Amino acid sequence: MPNLTDHQRPVPNPWNIGFGIVALAAALLTLLVWIPFDIKGGVIEANVLGKLEPGDAFFPALLAGALVVLSLIQVISAVIDRTVPDPDAASGKLTTDNLLFLCLFYAIVLIGLTVMYWLGPLTTEALKAVGLIELGYRQLLDTPPYKYIGYIVGGFGMTLGLITWAEGVTRPRAILTVVIVISVSILIFDILLNNVLLPPNADF
Repeated sequence: MPNLTDHQRPVPNPWNIGFGIVALAAALLTLLVWIPFDIKGGVIEANVLGKLEPGDAFFPALLAGALVVLSLIQVISAVIDRTVPDPDAASGKLTTDNLLFLCLFYAIVLIGLTVMYWLGPLTTEALKAVGLIELGYRQLLDTPPYKYIGYIVGGFGMTLGLITWAEGVTRPRAILTVVIVISVSILIFDILLNNVLLPPNADF
């Protein structure tokens, strides 16, 4: 049997393992440090009627727990999935293209979050200034359609922007997918769970 060189021997991809470890560490810090020390409410709490319902920490804990599971799957699959290194592949060093990728990614996310946070208050202030409404956003943050403005526009723009950037084209299927995801999230978190405010309304 011929001896395999370092470029021919199947090895785990260190980038995939590293990504999983970093994500796992961040999820564990969120679950074990940030949530217990920063969020006053519990995961499950009893309301004034004694009925159990999701507390302030429920959804952050649910998200962090899901990231822990996904990160473990990422690390385990990366360790098991051994591939022969491609001698023509990149060296693994950070390049200008890598930094440009990160800048574009964060730009899309930050623009989407900014629109999500400020569009609702700015819209209500504009309507109030021209006399169409009398209340400010703080009084309307749980009133449709005002509470949906930032979430729908910012979430739609950010999600579709990331998909379009990844695919290089805006497809009708992507638009439909984003619309369905946003609609389902509103149905679950705003209509079915009546003690939860859509982001960013809880911050106002």
